Amino acid sequence: MEKYFKMSYLIDIYSSLLTHKQLKVLEYYYDDDISLSEIASMLNISRQGVHDTLKRAEKIILEYDEKLNLLKKYEENIELLNRLEELSKDKESLSLIKEIRENL
Repeated sequence: MEKYFKMSYLIDIYSSLLTHKQLKVLEYYYDDDISLSEIASMLNISRQGVHDTLKRAEKIILEYDEKLNLLKKYEENIELLNRLEELSKDKESLSLIKEIRENL
């Protein structure tokens, strides 16, 4: 199940670097939990075409993240915000932390 969460985050981060078709296949498969056969029917392509598109798109976003490490940086920033939130006492600091979280 962890792979699904990781891929969902990676899709959010790198979606603008994918073709529309690659993005739809990834979203249907990982976010909506739709089978390859159902996706094929929805997109009017073969099941093998969906499989190939899925594997190609997965490879692309994994290669981007291997080079850019944006998911790791995002997770590190969330952890730093959690620690900062634990240390913060005043409402203004907590409000600023909340605003930063919303902009990540």
